[in-house]
Amino acid sequence: MKLSTLLSISQLSLSADEKLNLAYSNPSSSDLAKAGAIAGKTQRMLSFLAQGRTRIVFYGMPSYPKQFYQLENPPFRLMYTQDLPTQTERMLLVCGTRYADGLGSQSSYELALEAGANDTIVVTSNSRGIDRCALYALKDSNKRAVVVCDCGLAVNRITNNALLSAFCLISPYEPDDEALRFRCLSRNVLSTALAEVTLVVQAPLKSGALHCTTCALDLGRDVYVHSLGTRGGSLNAGSRSLAEMGCEIVDGYQQIAALRSWPVQARIQAGSLYRFGPSCYSLDHA
Repeated sequence: MKLSTLLSISQLSLSADEKLNLAYSNPSSSDLAKAGAIAGKTQRMLSFLAQGRTRIVFYGMPSYPKQFYQLENPPFRLMYTQDLPTQTERMLLVCGTRYADGLGSQSSYELALEAGANDTIVVTSNSRGIDRCALYALKDSNKRAVVVCDCGLAVNRITNNALLSAFCLISPYEPDDEALRFRCLSRNVLSTALAEVTLVVQAPLKSGALHCTTCALDLGRDVYVHSLGTRGGSLNAGSRSLAEMGCEIVDGYQQIAALRSWPVQARIQAGSLYRFGPSCYSLDHA
């Protein structure tokens, strides 16, 4: 099967299963053009992939994330950088407000630092605030993260961000697709599907993090709330409401690991190895 054929099929308004069946029928380029595929878009994707920094996987291939098969309408095409995680690896979604306060930012950094040290892959977005603070911790400690994007991988907000070069980026969009609201919502669905647990660090009532929790619960995933997010104030109103509805409250990674029966080889402590804001940390390895 030619890559150009699969890229053309990926443009069509069909379900992933319908696209897969169409691919097996080996359609001609003229058939695909009649169905709505645009040759210019196919060529743009080919040229972007030819740069060698991005890879691609299609629905039905062995390396396609198994978790996405649970979705009602999984993406047929995924562009990504570095290595995709496997289903056997531990993955934790960390999410929260873009407008985190100092304690929220610090809590996100601490939790991600400890998660990475214990070989748990953090899934998050590139949004400022809670999500990006988690990425700072993983970049500082040279640990893995998966960043699910709400845009294509050729847009400036991706290519101009040096922080993202350290991580696996996943995008179901064409290279030049800009971030739009509906793409943010789709990103949340994919993020919660990848991770077995969703943690909300801090969120107001109107927050994408609450959409993540809805998606996670719909998929049968567990949702935890950081104890910091249960304080008073409007910035914590959304995360506090989750706790009031019965979501498990955790103080940090150690408690998550205990709830999930995950092994713990390293614990965060005061030290001088990592610095975030006014705080300094190191890791005590068992």
